[in-house]
Amino acid sequence: MLETVPIQSKMKPKVGVVVGSGGIKAFAALALFEFLEANQIAVDFMAGCSGGALTVAAYGAGYTLPQIRQVIADALNPKLFAQVDYRTFLGMANLPFGDFHLGSGILKTDQIRQAYHKIFGDLRIEDLHPTTVIQTTDVVTGEGVVLSQGSVADAVYASSAGFPLLPPISIDGKWLVDGAFSSSLPVLEAVNRGMDVIIAAAFRQHLNDATPKSFFEHTVSFMGRTTNINESRELSLAIDLHHHEIVLLDVHFDRVVQMWEADALPLVFEMGQRALEPKKREILAALENYAPAVR
Repeated sequence: MLETVPIQSKMKPKVGVVVGSGGIKAFAALALFEFLEANQIAVDFMAGCSGGALTVAAYGAGYTLPQIRQVIADALNPKLFAQVDYRTFLGMANLPFGDFHLGSGILKTDQIRQAYHKIFGDLRIEDLHPTTVIQTTDVVTGEGVVLSQGSVADAVYASSAGFPLLPPISIDGKWLVDGAFSSSLPVLEAVNRGMDVIIAAAFRQHLNDATPKSFFEHTVSFMGRTTNINESRELSLAIDLHHHEIVLLDVHFDRVVQMWEADALPLVFEMGQRALEPKKREILAALENYAPAVR
């Protein structure tokens, strides 16, 4: 175990933390925040996507790490993901009583959105500390939309709305869904905002090559594979553009973890600790050895 020593430097680097998509797997990043706090390392900027959006938003809202763990455990309820919108099904088939539009999805999400509003209330993104942005995707154009202002609860829902299971939400005239479709690990946001040391937490799960046996398995497999490809591309580009160091915290899971699987939270937290342990020295070295780029 590394000794916790506050970072002392005449030239303090700006630190950015990026937490990628991954459902409740993203809560493994709490181990990183615990490590940063223990070493008195201040974070200057955060970006989150999907489950990572909920993680950084809760941290930016001022919840302590034990409180975040409790909030997450309380919010996870399988019943939230079991309310099918049958009118959408009828609308897909153009049957009587059907209703399909841009805001439609397979599941009803009133209770999910209420859960986010219970956590964040009327808090706005611009009030989070440190400065925080949330990655979403425009379901009409397919383009990424980074939210830096507006309702935290609505932004977190949008960022984690895995379409077509979860319906889009309209924000500022755009129908927004899961940020993983456009940038599952929005590390370029930290690069573009001038962060010196960037710590990016990514979450992967074992995907076998067996033929999916259900629509849900097929959706999870497709999302997982495309997410891995997109993350690799964005991370490579970010490394090419960045002037100092990007530390990747890569958290691997050897089984599928469902988004409502509250019983898996102890495993999630444990995997975060395991992935962090070999990265502690790298993070501290990146901060201690920081020197401004010569222009």
